Amino acid sequence: MWAIPGDIFSHHPPREETGILELGVGFSGGRSVVRRQYYTRALKVIRAHYLDDTGQAYVTIVNPGGGYVGGDAYRIDVEVEDGASLLLTDQSAVKVYRTPHDYVVQNLRIKVGDGSVLEYIPDQLILYRDADYRQQITADVHPNGSLVMSEIVTPGWSPDRGKFLYDQAFLRNVVTVDGKPEIIDNLKLNPTAGDFRRHGEYVMAGRTHISTVTCLEPGLTDDHIDQVRDLVRSHEGGESQLWGSVSRTNRPGFTVRALANRTEDLMHLTTSVADFIRGEFRGQGPIHLRKY
Repeated sequence: MWAIPGDIFSHHPPREETGILELGVGFSGGRSVVRRQYYTRALKVIRAHYLDDTGQAYVTIVNPGGGYVGGDAYRIDVEVEDGASLLLTDQSAVKVYRTPHDYVVQNLRIKVGDGSVLEYIPDQLILYRDADYRQQITADVHPNGSLVMSEIVTPGWSPDRGKFLYDQAFLRNVVTVDGKPEIIDNLKLNPTAGDFRRHGEYVMAGRTHISTVTCLEPGLTDDHIDQVRDLVRSHEGGESQLWGSVSRTNRPGFTVRALANRTEDLMHLTTSVADFIRGEFRGQGPIHLRKY
C-alpha cells in the first residue's frame, strides 16, 4: 500500500554518497549531549550549543560545498535518545543548481525516543532553473516523543528574470509511531510541466513558495489545534499573500501547509508554530537560531 518505486529517492546505478552525517544525542549530566557523530565529504556539524537553560542541544549542519549539483546524494541519520532534546538546523539555505543529466537526492532517517524532543527547522530549499531535487524523510517516533519538522521550497533567481523554472521538487515525509504509519505526506511540484503551467493558478493559488510544518506532540488537544489554526490565520494575507491550512493527524499532532510569495513570511509562520509548541509543552522561549 505504501510502496513507492525504489529509484525515486536513489540513483541507479548507485552513486557514491556526496555527504554522510550520522548524529546521536542523549541525556547526561542534566542536559542533552552529542554522544556520537560521524560525517564525511560534503556534510559537517558545528559543535553543540545551548540557547537556554533547558539543556536542549542546538546543532547546525554545514555543507562546505555551498550547493547541490546533479548526481549528488546525501544521507543524514539522526537519533534522539530517551529523554533528550535536540534543535537541529542548517547553516544556510540549501541551493540546488541545474541538474541537466541527473537529479539530486537526500535521505534523512530520524528516530525520536521515549520522552525525547526533535525540532528540525532548516533554512529554505532554493531550486534554480532546471533543478530536480528529491528528498525523503523517514521518522520513527515513540508514542511519548515529540517531533516538529519543517521545509520551505523557494524558486531560485534566473538570469532572464524568469521565476518558478525548476523541473521538480519531490518531498516525501513518512512518520511512523512504534513502526506504524501515522503521517505520509507526498509533495511533488513540477512547475515546468505542461499541466502545471496551464493550471498553476489552481495548483499554487498564484503563489510561488510553499512550506510544511509537521508536528507530533503527545499532549496535544483539540484546543491546541484551534490555537494553531488561529495562529496560521493571523499570518495570512499581507504583501506576501500568505495562505495556510492545518490538518490534524490521528494521533495528537498536525500538519501545516502554507503558500506565499516570500520566504521570510513562511519562515516566520514556521517558527511561530514551533514557538507555540515549545512554550505550551516545554516552557521554552522563542527560537533564535543566531545564524546572522
